[in-house]
Amino acid sequence: MALSYPFALDFLAKCLIGPQVPLVLQRFDEHSGSGDGRFWSAQLAPPLWSVSYQLYAKTPSHAREINAKVYALDGMSKTLLWADPYYKGPASGQVSGLGSVTVSSIRTDDRGALALSGLPAGQQVTAGDYLSIAYGGRVYFGTFAEGGTANSSGNLALREVRPYLPFGVSAGASVELVRPYFRALVREFTPFNSGRFPWGDNASITLLQKP
Repeated sequence: MALSYPFALDFLAKCLIGPQVPLVLQRFDEHSGSGDGRFWSAQLAPPLWSVSYQLYAKTPSHAREINAKVYALDGMSKTLLWADPYYKGPASGQVSGLGSVTVSSIRTDDRGALALSGLPAGQQVTAGDYLSIAYGGRVYFGTFAEGGTANSSGNLALREVRPYLPFGVSAGASVELVRPYFRALVREFTPFNSGRFPWGDNASITLLQKP
C-alpha cells in the first residue's frame, strides 16, 4: 500500500520520543541599530514552531523502521503530523467534553486573540495551554497567552494567543485542545546507529513547522 502524506500522528510521531522535547517558537526578525542607541526590529516572516532533540534507543528492527520512514519523507519535501508527546492537555486537567470546541470570533485589528464556543461550562484555559486549528489543508498551532473560564453556556471570551492567527482561520473552525499538533518538516535527521549491543541509538531529529 502506498504511503500517504502527511504521516498521521500515530503513524510515526509516537516513535519520535526523547527524554526532553524543547518546543520553540522560532522567529525570523531582522535587527539594526544606530550609534545613538536607537534600535529597530522588523519581522521578515511569521514565526514557526521548531523542535530539536535526541531520540530514545530502539530495538534494531524498530530503529531501522524509523530510519526508513523518515527517509520516505524525502528530506523536506513531505510532511508529518507532530504533537508534543509529553503534553497532557490543558493545565486544568479537564479534558473531557472538548471534542466540539470551535472558534466563535477573532479580534479583527491584529488577529491576536480568539473566542471559543462549545466548551464545557466552567472549563478553564490557562496561559501556556496549546491549541491547534486545521484550515485549508494547513494547521495553526499556538499557545494561549492569558487564561480564562468558560461561562455557563460554554463560551470563552476573547483570549490572547500567539502566534497571531492567519487569515485562513475563521469563525466556526474546529479547535483541538487535548492533543494539539502541527504539520512538520524534517529539517535534520541523524539516523539510529547499530552496534554490538541489541539497540539502535544516537539518533536525533530537528523538525520545523510547515507554514
